Amino acid sequence: MLSRYVARTALILLAALLPALAPATAHAYEGKAVSVAHPWARATPGGSTIGAAYVEFSGLKGTQGDKLIGASSPVAGRIEVHTHEMADGVMKMRKVDSVGVAAGETRKLAPGGDHLMMFDLKAPLKQGEVFPLTLKFEISGDITVDAAIESVGAMAPNGMSDAAPSNAKDGMEGSDAGGHEGH
Repeated sequence: MLSRYVARTALILLAALLPALAPATAHAYEGKAVSVAHPWARATPGGSTIGAAYVEFSGLKGTQGDKLIGASSPVAGRIEVHTHEMADGVMKMRKVDSVGVAAGETRKLAPGGDHLMMFDLKAPLKQGEVFPLTLKFEISGDITVDAAIESVGAMAPNGMSDAAPSNAKDGMEGSDAGGHEGH
């Protein structure tokens, strides 16, 4: 009787601890030439119809790497791949056709660097929720991930402190939700 109680208690505790023990593997996805990890987005204020999503992807060894060429989600009317660039002394964001990664390398889309700009949001993105995000790669094709929604000013997904993008420009740690060229 006592051993059954101990076993049941141990199972309950294990079930309660599993989410805390598995964050690194819970958000990992793989395609033919790329692996994807840590998909996330910032929460948006109530009336906002734009938002930004971020992800980390790595070119698998033994492949030629891959290029992220687009994205889609049922939460947005359209999603574009964006980058930052300095033009006439002003940092601007603009749409790009793709962002690539070589085999064995990792590329972080993060605040202040390359990101996925979501337009025509159907509802505000609320902290603590998750939404499906389909990443479109040149070689790996479509990879659908679950993107976690973090706080409005988050600089990294929950539990990760180093969000510095591999392509961040000096002084560009702020929002990706404004200043878009041509929008």
